[in-house]
Amino acid sequence: MNKWIKKALLAVLLAALALLVKSPALSYPTAHYGIVTAAAALAAVLLLRGLRMAEAKKRYAGVKDGPVAVLHRVDHLDLALAVLPAALVGARLAYCLANFSFYFIEMGPLSVLRVWEGGGMLYGAALGAMLAAGLLARKRGSSVAALYDEMAAPGMLAVLICRLGEWGTGEGVGVWVESEWLMRLPFAVINEYEEWQLAVFLFEAAAAAVILLHLLRVKPGKGERMLSALLLYACCQAVLESMRMDGCLKIGFVRISQVISALIILGVTCLRAYRAGGKKLALRRALPIMLCAAAIGGIEWALDKTPVNNVLLYAVMIALCVFLAVNGSRFAGKEHA
Repeated sequence: MNKWIKKALLAVLLAALALLVKSPALSYPTAHYGIVTAAAALAAVLLLRGLRMAEAKKRYAGVKDGPVAVLHRVDHLDLALAVLPAALVGARLAYCLANFSFYFIEMGPLSVLRVWEGGGMLYGAALGAMLAAGLLARKRGSSVAALYDEMAAPGMLAVLICRLGEWGTGEGVGVWVESEWLMRLPFAVINEYEEWQLAVFLFEAAAAAVILLHLLRVKPGKGERMLSALLLYACCQAVLESMRMDGCLKIGFVRISQVISALIILGVTCLRAYRAGGKKLALRRALPIMLCAAAIGGIEWALDKTPVNNVLLYAVMIALCVFLAVNGSRFAGKEHA
């Protein structure tokens, strides 16, 4: 396909994202969140192209261990045209599946198609994007793991921008702030009732920014950059999702995103341990993860059901997630002899 046709299709796709994607918390028709989502997608594509250009310059100069170590057969425009629709479908489908009784029984299955009404799950978007990229890589005879490594940093940049885009939507906020010292940016924002609420979306954006900077320094290989992105993001979200008050989907008292985060941490850690030392090491590494996940679930219950100071509970939760991040990173890049 001609490059200009691809660019035109990408422009149409970005315009569709800007018009269709809507935050469920918005009560007015402005496509604020859709515009931010389209901008995030464009920024991710541009970063991917920039990384590839930097790779080409390093190769030309004889440097072989740059940010991207392998040239791929998948054009960045082809990748964008495949990944962006898949991410939108994945986000919407995951959200509707998490609200199965409402969307598939009460409203009917066709309600899944009404994306302009708002509702999406970031983990679903990531899954859709990875599936589409994996299929495209196999079709082109490229390395799936290497392509995932390329996508990690641009994907995290998109997350960062989307989190910032929650400003003014009523989403990504936490408890009402009573301390005057915290009634300021970046700790809190004013809602539509002129009350101060914890600016969790800014914490999430800051976490994504730190992860992005880390990913740009991680040497790619066998999907390690993507594994680092998934692990660190999941560890952050295990805590930050707990702080949000904007109708997070739950299983009992635990948020669905926290459950998915725990599964990602378990999967990444066990995969790395298996690569480094085989099945026995992977099983040994799984036990502390399950214990930490159970402890975080207990803390989540205690936040609402006990008089224990929430600051103390969150401090323990953060400590557990730091341990999970360190535990999951211990065997990064190591191979069993």
